[in-house]
Amino acid sequence: MIHLAHADRIATVTLDRLAARNAFRIGAWHDLAAAVARIPADTAVVVVASATPGIFSAGADLVDLAKLADDVPARATFRSAMRAGIDAVAALPMPTVAAVDGGCFGAAVALALACDLIVATPRARFAIPPARLGIAYPAADIARLVARVGTGAARRLLLTADTIDAGEAVRIGLADLGDDPVAVARRIADNDASALATLKRMLADPADPAHDAAFERSFGNPAFAAATARYR
Repeated sequence: MIHLAHADRIATVTLDRLAARNAFRIGAWHDLAAAVARIPADTAVVVVASATPGIFSAGADLVDLAKLADDVPARATFRSAMRAGIDAVAALPMPTVAAVDGGCFGAAVALALACDLIVATPRARFAIPPARLGIAYPAADIARLVARVGTGAARRLLLTADTIDAGEAVRIGLADLGDDPVAVARRIADNDASALATLKRMLADPADPAHDAAFERSFGNPAFAAATARYR
């Protein structure tokens, strides 16, 4: 289900399970973590996308979830697998873009939230429906949701389980609207990879005092010297 490709400084992690709307079986979360581990270090940006237009992912596969009603030990196995895949994406040092075209539901929203940018086409739809099934949502993913959209919008999404369209996702800050998410990734890849990685660290924890030294060090980047050579 998970494929990795790399070209022109862009790594693309592709979800490809059309028959189940790219729903994740438990093993697929580990496959995602393994694919992320193979991303070359010199990659400027990573895109998470679907192989099929009009579908992002239905989230966790209900076949696996249904078994958790009776199989108590499997609950921790499922949670750990999901964390392995999603947190591997979140831990990447380079910028990441979730290219959402079509439905993005449940655990797939958690995957998108692990990315730095969620670029949604006009066909995108988002929902976090666990409350309809009688279950909760991982605390780490709720924290990312609150950080992205605020407590009020997070409450609405989680407690109503409503589906929202791309326009509403943009309005609440969940996503950015764009007809071509890959074009956004290309614009990111046009920038210096070292600067991108430093900016990502600063965005993750703006209060870290180490960022002052990192800012000063960035002026020693050969890319900066090349970009400003005509001014010296």
